[in-house]
Amino acid sequence: MNQRLPLYTLPVLAILLLGSGCSTVPQSDAVSTQDQAMIPPNQPMIMVEMQSPEIGTQTQKIPLASAPTLQAAVMQSKANKKFERFHIAVSRLPERPGAAPQKLISKYDHHNEQIPFEYDYQLRPGDRVVIVKDPTDTMDDLLGTILGPMRMAAGREPIDKSPF
Repeated sequence: MNQRLPLYTLPVLAILLLGSGCSTVPQSDAVSTQDQAMIPPNQPMIMVEMQSPEIGTQTQKIPLASAPTLQAAVMQSKANKKFERFHIAVSRLPERPGAAPQKLISKYDHHNEQIPFEYDYQLRPGDRVVIVKDPTDTMDDLLGTILGPMRMAAGREPIDKSPF
């Protein structure tokens, strides 16, 4: 008795095997750098600029398709791994030639490690995301509630003031 599998069995098995993927395999930085080299030239991009006194300024291009929101740009650039705290803003190209670029100031909740929903802007091609390291720490948070009002009464700026 000769039992044969239906003709569509092989393509279905191939689709299942290819679609399952290996999501548990960690990717190294070399792989992500290699992936960036394989980005098609016509794809819309955003620019992520990270600034800190220790590393200076680092810039990287990210495809808009992989970072459509500000939170996704933070995750793609790994800014949340490089800096414990930071300030973040988007510099958007003007809609009319000759107009000034638009600045969208955001906030990052370092306790929950995410951008609050109301500040998670939708990004557009050509947007520049600027991330500046915040030098404050938990001790500044504790002392800030006590010393902050005294600093402002003395005419000085608060410690955690945004650079934007």
